[in-house]
Amino acid sequence: MNDIVLKYLRGDASEEEKEQLLDWLRESEVNKQSFSEIRDRWLETEETPVSDRDYVKQAFARFAAEVEKKEQKRKQLRLSFFVKVAASVALLLVCSLGSYFAGQKRFFNLSPEEQLVMNRVIMGKDSKGSVTLPDGTTAWLNANSVLVYPEHFQAGKRQVKLEGEGYFEVVRDEQAPFFVETDGMTVNVLGTHFNVRNYKNRETVETALLSGKVEVFLPGLDKGIILKPNQKISCNKQSGTYNLAEVDASDYIIWIGDKLVCTNEKLSVVLHRMKHWYNLDIECRKGVPLDQRLSLTIRKESPEEILKLLTLISPIRYTIDGDKIIISPK
Repeated sequence: MNDIVLKYLRGDASEEEKEQLLDWLRESEVNKQSFSEIRDRWLETEETPVSDRDYVKQAFARFAAEVEKKEQKRKQLRLSFFVKVAASVALLLVCSLGSYFAGQKRFFNLSPEEQLVMNRVIMGKDSKGSVTLPDGTTAWLNANSVLVYPEHFQAGKRQVKLEGEGYFEVVRDEQAPFFVETDGMTVNVLGTHFNVRNYKNRETVETALLSGKVEVFLPGLDKGIILKPNQKISCNKQSGTYNLAEVDASDYIIWIGDKLVCTNEKLSVVLHRMKHWYNLDIECRKGVPLDQRLSLTIRKESPEEILKLLTLISPIRYTIDGDKIIISPK
């Protein structure tokens, strides 16, 4: 069992080994306490000289008799989550906390048994989908997004971690606030509808509120910032500076739908909707006929396919500069 615990802490235990460890943890509170003590010490010594980790070996020896008990019959660990794919097949992965949050004890303060059943949902670059969380909350994930959540929320607290973009319809529970953690921003919710955007390649992280009320916590601030419906807060990940603005929050969930329909809309409106549909950074140069009206429907076409279409029906051209699309007149 010693080897299995070490493998788990390093994040390279097999599914079968995780099942064995889970069975052992369920045998007694002593096992759980022993695991927690070793885990904490292991995390503290990960970046210290190897010789310092002799403590781990000594600690294992102290409860070796308990660890080497006869194994219970292995139980099948069933991870249940539902994913509905909107655009194309989404990739779902389940991983242990040890492999994804090794050394990050601050995020989920869960028992050892709970740490073994973390769900990780990944959307690829051409995928969008939704997942129902253990409390009934629905989370829609945009392309290139990752959501991590426990199979069972702790009593009194619901917490998830998001990378990318997600729209949440949170089930109200005044006794258990809902937290979404991102790089540079934590959103505290009781029950509401809101969108969070946190892509690694973007300088800012932002939250837009559709209904209800959320409290946003930013680094360096003593208290949270309360958002009202149709408000958006953006925070620079490096500097910590933020901006609170009035917006049409419905623009920020355009991407949830199966198709984007524009009927006799101005080019400026079409580009604005494309920005949110594809999560693009679009810049229009002087002279672009933004008042020109046109109609189109976007389903699964790529951004470049739609941009090429626009150059055929409008006197414009486009260039791609890194993550930015620049629209210029012909």
